[in-house]
Amino acid sequence: MNDHRVVGRGCLPAPDGGPGQARPTESAHGLAAKIDQFLDYQRSYRNHSPLTVSTYRCDLRQFCQWLKGRVGHLPEPSAITRELVMQYAVTLSGRAAATVCRKITVLSVFFGFLMDLGELNSNPARRIPLPKPASRIPNAISEEDAQQLIGAAESPFERAMLLLMLTAGLRRSEVGAIRLEDVDLENEALLVRGKGAKQRMVPLMPQTAEAIRNYLAARPNVDQPYLFLSPQGRRLANDYLNRTLRRILARAGLAKRITPHMLRHTFATHLVRNGVDVRTVQELLGHSDLETTANYLHSDTRAKQTAVALIASLTQAS
Repeated sequence: MNDHRVVGRGCLPAPDGGPGQARPTESAHGLAAKIDQFLDYQRSYRNHSPLTVSTYRCDLRQFCQWLKGRVGHLPEPSAITRELVMQYAVTLSGRAAATVCRKITVLSVFFGFLMDLGELNSNPARRIPLPKPASRIPNAISEEDAQQLIGAAESPFERAMLLLMLTAGLRRSEVGAIRLEDVDLENEALLVRGKGAKQRMVPLMPQTAEAIRNYLAARPNVDQPYLFLSPQGRRLANDYLNRTLRRILARAGLAKRITPHMLRHTFATHLVRNGVDVRTVQELLGHSDLETTANYLHSDTRAKQTAVALIASLTQAS
């Protein structure tokens, strides 16, 4: 699936095989065993992130629970018909369109996996009519706010973290995943380890490279492969980045809600407004789907409308 980040409500990631892990159904049952096999394939062979695997697990568990309530038991995979999947899709109405699309897509990916194994002759979730997701225009912050944020960064870590998201378009998780070996300061380039084990090279602006150099000089002297570490010398958690950004916002006197992902949006929007073609933006952001990147073209409409409004006086009678 492309760029799905939403985890089903009430389904928190759990270490596979660890205490408290949510299982779709009794493991002895055929469908449950195939789901376990599917999740292991996504994790081990496809190298999907724990968050993606957890999302698959939660969505499949919800479908299994609905099946048990609908037919009174958990059927074999071959007994699950297109009609059953359609009925399940109807029960999802009222949820966000993107959520419904994701849940049905997960089913389609699962049944496609069973077809590849020779377990099924057809995919009952294939081409199920899906609601059209509402178009979401990414939010970006102004240049003034960006400069204010950078000016409020007190530590080398804060400055390097902000500049990487603002000038390299990194996701929050990608910042924490940077390894020392990924940084090429001599050539001012960075290997980014993105979603689904995808990798991309992004150039570093001179001031971003300099910020990383300054951070390296202050970095905890511990044997850790990751670039950014907590004050205790451990790999950064996503929550730590969130808290860091909130502290910088407070210092900068910015009461508005600014998230790490908005800094990435700001990077992309600024590129589009300065005439960078959408394919190049797609590569820099690491989007697998060009349609996702195209949202930034729509976000620039507001700026264009504002610009056109400035010349409205030309058509006004004196």
